[in-house]
Amino acid sequence: MDSASSLRTPTAGALDFLPTRRVEWGLGSIGRLGDLLDSYSVSRVLVMTTRSLSEQGSLLRTVEDNCGGRCAGRVEHLPAHVPSDAVERAAATARELGADALVSFGGGSVIDATKAVAARLADDDGRQLPHFAVPTTLSGAEFADHYGVTEFHDGAATKRTHTREDVTPVAVVLDGALTAATPGPLWAGSGAKALDHAVEGLICNPPRPVLDDLAQLGIRELAGVLRQSMDPGEPTIRQACQLAAWYCYFAPASLTLGLSHRIGHVLGGTYGVPHSLTSGITLPAVVRAMTQTSPLRLKLVARALDTGGPLDLPAMATDEPAEAAVRLSSLVTSVGLPTRMREIGIDRNELPAIALRVQQLYPEAIARLGTDNAASLRRLLEEAW
Repeated sequence: MDSASSLRTPTAGALDFLPTRRVEWGLGSIGRLGDLLDSYSVSRVLVMTTRSLSEQGSLLRTVEDNCGGRCAGRVEHLPAHVPSDAVERAAATARELGADALVSFGGGSVIDATKAVAARLADDDGRQLPHFAVPTTLSGAEFADHYGVTEFHDGAATKRTHTREDVTPVAVVLDGALTAATPGPLWAGSGAKALDHAVEGLICNPPRPVLDDLAQLGIRELAGVLRQSMDPGEPTIRQACQLAAWYCYFAPASLTLGLSHRIGHVLGGTYGVPHSLTSGITLPAVVRAMTQTSPLRLKLVARALDTGGPLDLPAMATDEPAEAAVRLSSLVTSVGLPTRMREIGIDRNELPAIALRVQQLYPEAIARLGTDNAASLRRLLEEAW
């Protein structure tokens, strides 16, 4: 439960940093990729990407050209949700090509798949390949040490999260010009995921210097420009979104995420829902469910979302915690994202199975709902449906 002291800077604590050595940002920053590869004495790069970016062509060529003649090959058919068989095939390609580095170019699934390949090569071959990430969405995967892999057992799909520091990208390039092929709905959905990082970072963690301020800045900046950034022909605005998403997820190793993310993992791994669609549905519902258990932290969220015009809402007359959910829902709606599970094909009869799966996998997240957690989870899912 929040208390008045929860808004004051704690007198002691700790902050964990991951081994990301450098972040390059700005339009044209992809031109510095070759220098980054030089700093790790890289000679043979395997580029990991998606079919859509491969078919689009020009942006992928820009990335490969800036590898400076080091591109040994590419894996271009990486599916969403990182199925384990795709990881095995990509790892085999890396071995065949003698790759000594991995460059991921795409959204969160591509970056996660690259982490999984790096982990597989390290475990099976004893080869630790550095990972360089060039993201095209706002998912924040490029800054994190965890990744999800979908495994299949007895015909059922389960997405399992793995955490290991050694597969974190050693360098990240945030170049808004390279997001031009990212469709508006995917871009908007990843923006909702970025907000999810910041909001759950605030309501699922104790007060933290630096990170709390950055989370609020990220929410404010992203809420202010996300709708304008839907146009892929606005690279400067998309660049601003990339920086805001970084603020939202500045130190992932020091964050505990909550039910919005956990329900999203179940919807994605078991029901195949794209991660670009989950946060817009789950986050407002989770925030509403936590107004009694985290009121002061949600006031911070509400204030950060008080951007006025961009949300087509008047300036807040109150900073009550419930206002955070109202403004999150308005932002999600303004960028055309679905707001209910029924809109993405989830049958209401599946809600008990979803609740059971969440309870089995993520009991610590459910505990934040307060008393009678199981009933609270059922109500939350009904509202999200």
